[in-house]
Amino acid sequence: MAEFCSKWELISTDENFGKYMEAVGVSQEKQGLAKKSLVGDAKVYQEISRDGTTWSVKVITVAGEKLDMYTEGQETETLTLDGRRVKVVYSLEGDKLVESQTGDGFTSRNVRQISGDQMTMTFTANGSVTSIRVYKKVS
Repeated sequence: MAEFCSKWELISTDENFGKYMEAVGVSQEKQGLAKKSLVGDAKVYQEISRDGTTWSVKVITVAGEKLDMYTEGQETETLTLDGRRVKVVYSLEGDKLVESQTGDGFTSRNVRQISGDQMTMTFTANGSVTSIRVYKKVS
């Protein structure tokens, strides 16, 4: 799935992002910070690379960088951007890169899909609250 391996800049976030953050347990204080640093005119990037079955995902925001490495199909414990512990499993499902998260009181299925020079990332919390973010390939 080489088409995922690139640097992607966030270009849009739908209006459900706040509801999604609430559904996955982001505190009100952290939601306020996220809305300032993860949406609108904020520069947000994802750098995705792959070596065999190991995926590296770096998220770059004005608040800093976070790099995680995942082996396809293997559960890994990591921290969310706001510091909560989650268990994550990455898998390929056809042309989709799927990130399944399980945290304290929530599940989230985060699906990345490529169309041309755009990557759509659909977040679905607890099977019912969905938010969509669109990224444009920059390198």
